[in-house]
Amino acid sequence: MKERHQTGLPVTRDTDPALPRDATRRRFLRTGLAMGGLAVAATGAPALGQMDHRGHAGHSMDQDMHHGQEDAHAGHGAGGEVNARTLKAMMGHERLEDIPLRGPADAVARLPYAERDGAKEFDLTAEPVRWAYAGDHTILAWGYNGQVPGPEIRVTEGDKVRIRFTNHLPVPTSLHWHGLHVPFGMDGVPGVTQKPVMPGETFVYEFDAVPAGTRFYHTHGSHHGDESVQMDMGLSGAFIVEPRTDRPAFDRELTLLLGEWQLGSGGMNQVVATGGHEHEIGGDHATGGYNLFTLNGRSYPDVPSLKVREGERVRIRMINAGSMSIHPMHIHGHSFEVVAIDGNPVPEAARQMRDVVTLAPGERFDVEFTADNPGIWLLHCHELHHAAMGMIMLIEYEGFEARLEDGAGDAPAPDAGGHDAHHGH
Repeated sequence: MKERHQTGLPVTRDTDPALPRDATRRRFLRTGLAMGGLAVAATGAPALGQMDHRGHAGHSMDQDMHHGQEDAHAGHGAGGEVNARTLKAMMGHERLEDIPLRGPADAVARLPYAERDGAKEFDLTAEPVRWAYAGDHTILAWGYNGQVPGPEIRVTEGDKVRIRFTNHLPVPTSLHWHGLHVPFGMDGVPGVTQKPVMPGETFVYEFDAVPAGTRFYHTHGSHHGDESVQMDMGLSGAFIVEPRTDRPAFDRELTLLLGEWQLGSGGMNQVVATGGHEHEIGGDHATGGYNLFTLNGRSYPDVPSLKVREGERVRIRMINAGSMSIHPMHIHGHSFEVVAIDGNPVPEAARQMRDVVTLAPGERFDVEFTADNPGIWLLHCHELHHAAMGMIMLIEYEGFEARLEDGAGDAPAPDAGGHDAHHGH
């Protein structure tokens, strides 16, 4: 395994605020939302094809990508069958069952580190997986450390961080530190700041963690033309830099990565099915071809609830890690205060009280609310196609017991309009 090491300014430090992970849901809400038309047919999956970066020594990045695109198209077949050659090129395996199956039970919330030479050193990989986004429903994905999203990296402002990144994908890739002020050589843009990290290679990123705030990490592709392809495979994760002084006061926090997927039949990812040629996918004009929307890699009703206690001050960090979709995120039963935009604190005199904030791709909003209205409340995307296709979660007050109104108990079983109908399985 080759290793390339460049040094720059580092980042890192660890703290441990409570991140609610309780997955309990109220049956009546599952039932009601299942009734509410959450059935959306997925598009059919065309055959596969992909980039084959063989013999990259002596080839330019453009040559590698050109040959890869030819191989991708060669993998297309009639009738929507998954071509073994294409699957191998995109996922590293010729058979679906050989691709590692991973899900929330395998994920870690926060990436551990070791102290070495004055830096906090993290190990990060990119690898193909079958990701379980809801029960036994899966989609082909590329995950950091085998999970979607990648594990959160949490540090303190000014910390030195060293991240040893190893590429276990069958294609070249890179790592970009979105919102962090890193040195030029650490920005992770192939063809501008570095060569892409080839399959089997390790690249070492080093920088100082500045500025404080909600940041994130994600692929920047193998060149400027395939970043969206790699993002649509799931390559992103939160990077939180806590301020060294004047830390904000809140009782509970949750980080949410908003994701979008192009799901085909049988758990096929349409990006895989076209060998990375997304323009061939087509799909519903209302969603740009995306038909599965996730919060932290999960689709409702499998998104864990945020459990709160009455009187608590709650911070939610929202990160739009998608490549195309815009998400107006709406909270029920409360208003929240926008305390940071793109990780940067909003002065108190300029803060707004809202119940919807709209995130374009790459944007982050930190919002805070006081838990002063006991109940079970929705937090969801108000682009309602996105909500219908999974971008919903619950905020549940501890100790609150819901009372169903007359007739509500006559609703069909929760799974009546669930994932099988709604994702075309």
